[in-house]
Amino acid sequence: MAHYIIGDVQGCFDAFKGLLKAIDFNEAQDRITFCGDLVNRGGQSLKMLRWVYAHQHCCDSVLGNHDLSLLARYHCPEKRGNNKEFEKIFKAKDCQVLMDWLIQRPLLFEYETCWVVHAGFYPSWNPQKWHKHANRVSKSMQKDPQLFFKNMFGNYPLRWSEVTDKVEKVRFIVNAMTRMRFLKSSGSGLNLDESGTLRQNTKLMPWFRHPRIAKVGKKIVFGHWSALGLYQDNHVICLDTGKVWGGLLTALRLDDGILFQV
Repeated sequence: MAHYIIGDVQGCFDAFKGLLKAIDFNEAQDRITFCGDLVNRGGQSLKMLRWVYAHQHCCDSVLGNHDLSLLARYHCPEKRGNNKEFEKIFKAKDCQVLMDWLIQRPLLFEYETCWVVHAGFYPSWNPQKWHKHANRVSKSMQKDPQLFFKNMFGNYPLRWSEVTDKVEKVRFIVNAMTRMRFLKSSGSGLNLDESGTLRQNTKLMPWFRHPRIAKVGKKIVFGHWSALGLYQDNHVICLDTGKVWGGLLTALRLDDGILFQV
């Protein structure tokens, strides 16, 4: 039995099928956890959702910002705009089944040797609070999806200390776990504007270089940051290698740390 973590697929279903061949995936024995962003931009999001749903006995995913965007547009039709890839999902006969499954996905997984999250963890929180905050978002989203998604979008507040009510609390948690890349130079606030490489943003702090992240004790595996690409240090691994932008699709085998790419 092998356990694989796979980076952002974003609707690139053909590449995903190629990756399954590369890892010689056995659905009767092996397991896959996705880093989120199963959908959007790759052109085959409906196929991707259907495959993961059909293989939920051996596969699961955390929610990424593009997955949340899809759910928001499903539950709040006024937000749909002109996304042909999402429209194809909304017109599918199994749309409700897929959306009901997707909204039940968590923001994080904790395994024996690692955490899996889409974007990252706000450094002032400890692992106990990661679970608490992720559960808060899931409960709020599933209890009243329309209200949740109506209030989810927005960049503010940028600091946990500036949160004033339940709506802002949920929005901040979503932004931290599904959108965050950089922190302000002080390390205390989110910077949600910059998305480039580390060299392009030397005055900002990548969230994973905050001193508190080094004290977590387990590796954090994440995606979301295609400009960062494949990145590994003693504390984190980024698996978003930009397949949807012409890059690679990457899988990490947890058992031995071996990487596979197509």
